[in-house]
Amino acid sequence: MQEPARNWPRLQKWTRGFGPMLCAVLLAWSWYVHFWPQFKTTNESIRLYFVQAVIESGRPELDAVCARHAHVPVDRSEYGGHIYMDKAPGLSVLALPIYPVVRALHPDVATGDLWRFGVIACFLTITLPAWLMLWLLARYLSTLGVSPRVVAITVLALALASPLFAYVTLYFGHALAAACVGMAAYLLAEVDAGAGTVRRRLTIGALLGFAGLVDTPVFVIGGLIALWTGARARPHAEGLALPARIRAMLPVVALLAFFVGAQLAYNAWMLGDPLRFAYQWKGEKAFAAMHGSGFFGFHVPQLDVLALLLVGPSRGLFYHAPWLVPALAGLLVAARDKTLAESRRLDAIALACVALTYAIVVSGFADWRAGDAAYARHLVPILPLLAPGLAYALRPPHLARPARALILTSIAVGLVLTMPTVATFPYHFAKLERPVLELGWPLWLLGNFSPSIGRALGWSDWTSAAAFFAICLTPWLLTLRLPNPIEARPEPLQQRLAVWIVALGTTALWLLSLVATVPHPGRVVQVARAQSAAMLGPDADERDGNKAWQKVFEHVRERNRARNAKPPER
Repeated sequence: MQEPARNWPRLQKWTRGFGPMLCAVLLAWSWYVHFWPQFKTTNESIRLYFVQAVIESGRPELDAVCARHAHVPVDRSEYGGHIYMDKAPGLSVLALPIYPVVRALHPDVATGDLWRFGVIACFLTITLPAWLMLWLLARYLSTLGVSPRVVAITVLALALASPLFAYVTLYFGHALAAACVGMAAYLLAEVDAGAGTVRRRLTIGALLGFAGLVDTPVFVIGGLIALWTGARARPHAEGLALPARIRAMLPVVALLAFFVGAQLAYNAWMLGDPLRFAYQWKGEKAFAAMHGSGFFGFHVPQLDVLALLLVGPSRGLFYHAPWLVPALAGLLVAARDKTLAESRRLDAIALACVALTYAIVVSGFADWRAGDAAYARHLVPILPLLAPGLAYALRPPHLARPARALILTSIAVGLVLTMPTVATFPYHFAKLERPVLELGWPLWLLGNFSPSIGRALGWSDWTSAAAFFAICLTPWLLTLRLPNPIEARPEPLQQRLAVWIVALGTTALWLLSLVATVPHPGRVVQVARAQSAAMLGPDADERDGNKAWQKVFEHVRERNRARNAKPPER
């Protein structure tokens, strides 16, 4: 069995081109900050309050913290007269050691400036792990025999042209769960044959178990990947060999069981019973009714909901990231490609089946819309599973240029439907039918941006937005410099550029036709824009709530002025 590490030098040969691309991705992920001093988002607040409560009192009750902040989040559990966090604990537990350090540096985070801790915790516990996943994806793809350019395009599509882009900037658990699922899948699939060493399988199990501790339904994905591990243990030509396959699964299953036990222990610590989940005790009546039906809100899967989750304009995964369609097709074609090794064909069908099965499971969830949230956020964990299919779709060395341009067009569409959400207000109101077109892009065009690194540097919001656009575009341009050695006749740079120009032109025409079909904004859309603009608009700087940001920016300006006024050393 060839170890994946031996294939790593092939990736290192073009690290000079690939490293800057991933650095640009990290900068793009970090450019806009979705924490505001003037208002508190409920999903993030309850997680941050939990961290404060545990560090300060050693207990999970949030009564004192909520009273101090004069804010009781809608997302909460109420039991025995106390307020509790209603989320899975994994993400908050990961942030526990960070809070004392931040509080020592900025004591105000204990009171009114908790948003500072949110920014740091989001970057360290979500953005960085997801960035590590991109490196593992590149390493895995390099073992498939695809060109460096195809590897780079696939990684960038996942990072910048999918809903993952928005959720690595939010203190939700979905992006971290996606990072853990993706890393586990890539560690398993990059092995040429078999299920890898025991240490590798233990790592896979730990990643999958922690993903479930971050986002409880993701335990379903963990169980499916455990089955995939058993199926991969031996070639099918050798027969069923059930005992050997079970032995291969044991390390993964053992770690999954450990984290299930950790969830039950958390339940017992918080609510006094290991089988008493916080979701059973939602404080908001509407949420309590929703999650109290069925099995913690899950019912029989519904085909109409599945269609809305995949292609609907409100939450549709394929609608907002259409490159996932050729990616899924690439996995299905690879599963039947006899030129590939049996293990690679098995991986392709496993990735597709796990992703589709989880989407079907989520279609039975009562809260499939996920409230005022961007895109199909419950399906974010399957994005890393579908991404390798894009590499398979672009893999043929003589892929027809129209087909290549069509795939690149689908990637470009995903980029332009994701960027405005990241730059403005990443909370799409549930009543909007086309959130990106009715809220995201109008907010961008009206100049209603989230806080950004550019603003912290003293730039105008428009200058910062232009820099963000350039940062997002740069890694795509760098792909033109990467070699494509599997091509019998390498294309000149002009031809590669021509394909991109055709793809972008097609994207522009598609967007114009799409925008032309959007009706005049009704009352719901106008109210949503007014609410968002009131929080993000240029006049927000004059409101009391935003003065905390202005103090930061003024401090930066004063420091810069002092530097410029300092006489040069002789």
